[in-house]
Amino acid sequence: MTDERHLQRALELARRGLREAHPNPRVGAVVVAGERVVGEGYHRGPGTPHAEAVALDVAAAQARGATLYVTLEPCCRTGRTGPCTERIIAAGVARVVVGCVDPNPAVDGRGLTALRAAGVEVSLVDSDLRARCEALNEPFARFIRSGLPLVTYKAAVSLDGKVAAAGGDAHWISSPESRRRVHAMRAAADAVMVGAGTLRRDDPRLTVRDAEGRDPVRVVVSRTGRVPLDATVFTTGQETPTILLTEALERGDAAALAHRGVEVVQAAGLCAGVAELARRGLIDILCEGGPTLAGALLTEGLLDRVAVFVAPLVLGRGAPDLVALPAAASVAGGVALQDARWTISGPDVLCEARVAPDGGEA
Repeated sequence: MTDERHLQRALELARRGLREAHPNPRVGAVVVAGERVVGEGYHRGPGTPHAEAVALDVAAAQARGATLYVTLEPCCRTGRTGPCTERIIAAGVARVVVGCVDPNPAVDGRGLTALRAAGVEVSLVDSDLRARCEALNEPFARFIRSGLPLVTYKAAVSLDGKVAAAGGDAHWISSPESRRRVHAMRAAADAVMVGAGTLRRDDPRLTVRDAEGRDPVRVVVSRTGRVPLDATVFTTGQETPTILLTEALERGDAAALAHRGVEVVQAAGLCAGVAELARRGLIDILCEGGPTLAGALLTEGLLDRVAVFVAPLVLGRGAPDLVALPAAASVAGGVALQDARWTISGPDVLCEARVAPDGGEA
């Protein structure tokens, strides 16, 4: 129980890097000498000291013979900073308790091996804490293994699965409680993404207003580049970082957007564009687009998770569906969702789930 308590504290520290650590992992560390916490730290972002180094600096000489609790396996390679394993060994730490293994192929267990070879006792937790440590760095794991970001599709639907009325009106399907949760999701994401259709129909701001935290980068996806230049996200590009992701754009439109502080990223297709966003450090993306963008992401294997708010409302035949995909010929041919979790959100129900790997069948 002592190990779990201190690792839980390390996890709390790691969450402080929720909005700034990416594209690096979110990591927290605690140094305990005897029964006293003598050092704490978390990783603030690229180029800054790793969590272990911060905690060991605070602990100073008290780290000798102490136990280090860290949410992610200490690195054993030289990047912008030196290997954490060497720092731990030099500090004289006697024992290291690790939340989960680093998914980076350059580490992936080698850090634990290096510590053990130096005579440090190493324990890898085997409890729900490991799953929580892994979940905290799910976007990092997705990026480091594939070069792609973790993409979550957020939507609000009626009980019969419609995202808007037949005339296009979608204000408001979900409840105020659900909308507050969406703003919290935005605050935790690196970027929020919509398509040109949503931009034309809703003219969203895509900012955080009903929760604490900073605004994410706003991304508008348009294959043709034909977008309303007077949309709110473009006219406020100087206030909140905004990207137009497109395959083609008229030179005059590009100049007009650049003047407003909007960055234009041209890429040959959606997959290449999303990968470019990841290279820019946007590895946790919340898609708030409509059925067309959601269908395209799903078809290209770019959609990892869904977060769907189901409201006690019926909109009827002819209204737009959740995802623009051809109907499956059988139930077994549908797209499977895994690890579904259902929670109450005011009068609504929120379903959060993973898209089955490789578009697995139901």
